[in-house]
Parts: sequence; structure tokens; C-alpha cells
Amino acid sequence: MDTQILEDLGLSKNEVKVYLKLIELGPSTAVEVAKASRLHRPNVYDILNKLSKRGLVAYFLKEKTKYYEVVDPEQLFTLLKAKEINLQKLIPELKVLQLTAKPSSNVAIFEGIVGARRLMTDMINNTKDLYVLGVPKDYAKTLGEGWVKEWHRNRVKKNVWFHHIVNEDYHLYRIKLLRSMKKTSIKFLPKEYNSPNVLWIYDKGIVLNFMHPFVCIRILSEDASKSFKQYYKMLEKIALPKAPQEK
Repeated sequence: MDTQILEDLGLSKNEVKVYLKLIELGPSTAVEVAKASRLHRPNVYDILNKLSKRGLVAYFLKEKTKYYEVVDPEQLFTLLKAKEINLQKLIPELKVLQLTAKPSSNVAIFEGIVGARRLMTDMINNTKDLYVLGVPKDYAKTLGEGWVKEWHRNRVKKNVWFHHIVNEDYHLYRIKLLRSMKKTSIKFLPKEYNSPNVLWIYDKGIVLNFMHPFVCIRILSEDASKSFKQYYKMLEKIALPKAPQEK
């Protein structure tokens, strides 16, 4: 079992240990839990009280002895929800701090898959139309098919149009998937214009995604955005409406 997940929810290592041990034991006294978990009794009492206050553990009296038991494990979701609520309160303050800080660089480099995902998420939060040019056929697989599918779901939910000119050898199943999505258009580069890399264009600027090594360069510039949108629309005129494999 990956106990790190419980620690990420805010439980200490010993709290996790007591919580899991109590699940195994069922209704038990603090003494029994201390013995089974090999922790000092005063510490176990303290931990059980903390878990009780968080709504994860309940207790009852039996012959004047206090017994503890774990409530429905789904109660753990309340910890996650509490973190989300606290984070929502904090975000506006962080944005104010960001506005008062020194201006960020107009050019930034993001390495690896995590960097690309971060940029893709940022783009759909800051544009009405997203233009993507020269997408290699295995790009979605590289980013993670499941992650890309969820990203598209969020994009459509945010009413962001996705204008897509991909390489002509793009996978047929991906073509069909994209054609089935709302707010999505797809065309194909003639074979002689196939690109090994990806160009993203959005309202705030552009992102160049190189595949080998996998790195993204973001340029924040409305002028660059306007220029490359014109370049995209010029290529759109020669782009193919269907891929060869669709015939």
C-alpha cells in the first residue's frame, strides 16, 4: 500500500501507522493499538485524539473502557476537500504577490513532459483560440493518452477552440477522436512540410516544443502571437482537409 498518499493528505507517519493499524484491528483500546503499532502509549492517545478531531476515528465506551474504531475510509476525502478550500483562499493572495513582484521573463524554458503539460494547462486558461502546428503522430502518446484526453475535456469545458494542423501521417484513431470533439478543427500538412516539432500559438504568445531533447520554449509576446497566427492561417490554406489514411 502506498502510504505516502495518506501523508500527502496531511497525516504524519505515526498517524498513518496508527490509522492503518486500527483498521486492521477493528474496535480497540489505545493500549491495544499502542502494543500493535509499537508506539508509546501517550503518543497513541494523542494521535487517536487528533484523528478523532479530523473525523477519521470514532470511539465508544464499553464497560467504562474507551474503544476506538476507524469510520468509513471515504471520510479521507474531507481532508482533500479541506486542502482544496484552503488553497482556493490562498490563490488570490498569491496572485496579488505575483502582480507586485518583478516582471517575469518573456522567454522561459520548460523541460520534460511535466513542463509541457504545465504549459498546455496554462494556455487553455489564457486564450480563446489555440492553434497547434506540425504535430508528430506520437505526440499524444508521449504526453500520455489519458492525460491528453482529460486536457481536451477541460479545454472544451472552458470553450477554447482547438485549431490543429498535424503531420499527414497522424494516427487514424487520433484523427477520428479529434473529429468527434467539440470546438475542434483538424487539417493536415502535405508530406513535404511534415515537422518533427510542435508550435503552439495562443493569445499571450507562442510555445515551441522540441522533441529531441523534449523541451519547450515559451515566448510571451502578443506581437509574436499575432504574427504566427497569420503564418498558421497561411498554411491552413494549403493544408489538406483529409489525411491520406482516411481515404
